[in-house]
Amino acid sequence: MTLLDNLHDFFHRRRAARLTKHASTIQLVVERSESLRGNFVFPGPDISALICLDGQRVGRINYGVSPLNDRVYISDLHISSAHRRRGIGLAALWCLWCQYQVPLTPMHEVGTSIEFWAKVRKRLAGAGAKLTRDIRTSDHDAEQQRWMHLVPEPEHERLIRELKASPQWPAIEAEMKARYSS
Repeated sequence: MTLLDNLHDFFHRRRAARLTKHASTIQLVVERSESLRGNFVFPGPDISALICLDGQRVGRINYGVSPLNDRVYISDLHISSAHRRRGIGLAALWCLWCQYQVPLTPMHEVGTSIEFWAKVRKRLAGAGAKLTRDIRTSDHDAEQQRWMHLVPEPEHERLIRELKASPQWPAIEAEMKARYSS
């Protein structure tokens, strides 16, 4: 290791220790964790958690864990107005990073939050964590394609697929066309 690598590691550890100390004052209390067909991260869990500071609710975060366990998608992060600009959002994101140890990805950065995400991106990077650029609504399908092979096929679709692959299908299809084509 070079001297530069040693310095880099030293400052990452120092920043991480500061973030961990600050994050120790908050708790993420999971309210809901479900994996529903149609949700962005299906079959991964979609999670809604309260952000509590000293036992008092100060915000909420909604996120999903990629079925590949390679990314956490932040769909909503809200801190009550009385508690903003105190590092609570950053601390909540650091807690997620510490729990999952994978890049955090905002689903969409809106005009009012661009400055927040830029600041968080810089601070987390300084501690060795990664916050990727947001994904736009138009990019959701491309992102989901990475784990489509993990999505279980619904029973009715499996039965239809198997029927169409059977040797009896041409006769069934011809009968249906004759019966319903009028």
